[in-house]
Amino acid sequence: MRKYNFIVIQLIIVFFLIPVFPLNAALVGSTNQATLTFSAQAQNYNAGDNFSVSIFLNTNGQNVVVVAAYLSYDKIHFQAESIETTGSVFNFEAEKVIDAANGKIKITRGIPTPGVIVSSGLVAKINFKAISNVTPANDNVAFDFVAGSTNESNVILDDGRGTDILSGVYNGKYTVGVGGPLYYSNGSLLKANNSEKVYLIDNSQKRWIPNGEIFSTNGYLWSDIVVVEPSVLEQYTEGSSVAMVVKTFQEGAIIRAIGDIDVYIVKYVGAKKFKRLILSPSVFNSYGHLKWSNIKDIDKSVVDSFVTSDLVRAVSDPKVYRLYPSGDTGQKRWIETAGVFTRMNLDWDSIYEINQKDRDSYVTGPLLN
Repeated sequence: MRKYNFIVIQLIIVFFLIPVFPLNAALVGSTNQATLTFSAQAQNYNAGDNFSVSIFLNTNGQNVVVVAAYLSYDKIHFQAESIETTGSVFNFEAEKVIDAANGKIKITRGIPTPGVIVSSGLVAKINFKAISNVTPANDNVAFDFVAGSTNESNVILDDGRGTDILSGVYNGKYTVGVGGPLYYSNGSLLKANNSEKVYLIDNSQKRWIPNGEIFSTNGYLWSDIVVVEPSVLEQYTEGSSVAMVVKTFQEGAIIRAIGDIDVYIVKYVGAKKFKRLILSPSVFNSYGHLKWSNIKDIDKSVVDSFVTSDLVRAVSDPKVYRLYPSGDTGQKRWIETAGVFTRMNLDWDSIYEINQKDRDSYVTGPLLN
């Protein structure tokens, strides 16, 4: 009962004290204990774009029962439209307020004892709209936080005393329009409006595709080319030219390194080459089209030239899992949202579609969120 009273008292304090705008730095405070951060701390948008900023918590190995995320945002250039809590690691809501007139957001959530221990646990997601161009000199979406103070954002320890262990926050700086460079994701095809050269964006570099034969053979689509200003391409460093992908094996081939027992199935996506481990003989046999006699025993260096994929989705199941094989068994962990997938820097192209027996051969592990 005493623990409950202290948490309630702490929540009341958080609710009624006026937040203070933090220092203008990406990190305010320290990482000694719990920290709050945004899903992207710097990004560029165009006026009229809708975008989301997710709040993540690192408890630094400690059990916490309450989080209060108080924010200040640039109300002139951004409009806060909604707050989503689907997938939050906290299961009850005490406060969810957008104060558009003052550019303030208040989110307070909790969970019963023993609380949670997370390194990157979702608290909530805020949906914004970019209103007009801005090049910010300082962080323009920021936690209301002063190190050592309990008057703003808080993370409450499960110790029965309402101890605040929030030691630092990572703020955000978001540019709209002319204020900064516009970046394209890996796999994008770009062409400057004053040139016929087509580039692949790969590992944050631009790689020239020298001719149409390479373009077509590697599986690229002309309709996917984005025409941009020359300045957009100039911001990327020049990588090696794209070479033709030599498909040593057909799509769906099954391969194994000489002297090894692990069997993989091959797939291609454009210039990318993937392989996926077939977990066990029973899983192999569950695929009627696979034949043991068709396994190709090849040099290990060739097997290693294919990127190993550990991402799967079962037929008729939208959930994407990350697999952790261990012998003839293993663990599967559901990647709960597309935001988590992106934050983990995973590759959508590497996802394999599998049957239900294959999926169910892995025991279910904790969510990835």
